[in-house]
Amino acid sequence: MSGLFTLAKELQGLNGSLHEKRKERADRTAIRAALETNVGEFVRAKRLSDEQIGELFAGRPLVGVDGSVNQFGSNYPYAIHLFKSLAKSTLPGRDGTRKVEKVQMFSPLSTADHAAVRQFVAERREELRVEPQEDRNAERDIAEQQAYQILVDQKMVELELQAAIDALKNFRPYLMLMDGGFSRLKGKGGELWEQFEEQVTHSDTIVVGVIEEVGSYRLKSRLDDVDEKLLRGFIRGHDREVLFNMLETGEWLKTSLERPIKNEFYTVFNRLSDQPQAGACDFLREQAHRVDEVIDFLYTITPGKSRGIPLWLDVVDAEARLTKKQVEMIVKSNVDQEIIESFLRPQRERRDF
Repeated sequence: MSGLFTLAKELQGLNGSLHEKRKERADRTAIRAALETNVGEFVRAKRLSDEQIGELFAGRPLVGVDGSVNQFGSNYPYAIHLFKSLAKSTLPGRDGTRKVEKVQMFSPLSTADHAAVRQFVAERREELRVEPQEDRNAERDIAEQQAYQILVDQKMVELELQAAIDALKNFRPYLMLMDGGFSRLKGKGGELWEQFEEQVTHSDTIVVGVIEEVGSYRLKSRLDDVDEKLLRGFIRGHDREVLFNMLETGEWLKTSLERPIKNEFYTVFNRLSDQPQAGACDFLREQAHRVDEVIDFLYTITPGKSRGIPLWLDVVDAEARLTKKQVEMIVKSNVDQEIIESFLRPQRERRDF
């Protein structure tokens, strides 16, 4: 127990130092005033009635898009990644269905997939961080492992965009909610992102990237312009820290279009539930004028006691999720046990204790 006691004391020390640091923070009113001066205005969202929602959507559906990836196996190259993306509509589309589902497998054990990994290394080696190794085979494997992970992330984005594009065509929704911000989708989606934007215009659909975890430092420089002392007491000055409990329930920070938080997209920060941690939403810049009606709707469909994510997106997330148990079941049902033992079963699973 002595080791656990030591860890407990270290955690208590960290807890105490963070509490002391927080005492140095500027008054909440001062920070809100600075945000209003240099970022945008605080707006109170409204709960919409069923009639108001009906007028807004005019018979068109709401669509949520999410994706999931899970791994079976051990370290590279002895691994299989399974992907699933889902676009789910509140109303049936032209073909009578309510969803678009895409699935894919990717593994270095597949000849074609390994060839894609090797091609990435050959063409984009400068993007990889590989220290020279005495063992050239080990160096090759490190490069391939990094390339493989990049391709895994890219394939997840591509699958989500494919589902979204098909859903725009089939359902022509009034509003489409994407899980996560647009920077990831554009950065890794390539030509598919361009096709997505074109289809959004053709379908006359508002698209929103719902960001659960604010992962940026975009407010720090704006606040420093007012007074560098404002961020004294913050550990990193991360947007997550700055906005924690800064918004009231149902309040959102309507950022300035003249001084956008992101150059490519229009981003607003919000608190859609009692959870004090703020979230954010990305809009296409040309759709920024629709933000008020959309935030009112998102606030309406977000349970007050939830973590602050619109309910329909949580419904889609639950259906899109590939659990570890599901992945194990489908692999073990379709791959011989000898193959699993030879290539895929990690040694740690053989531990007796």
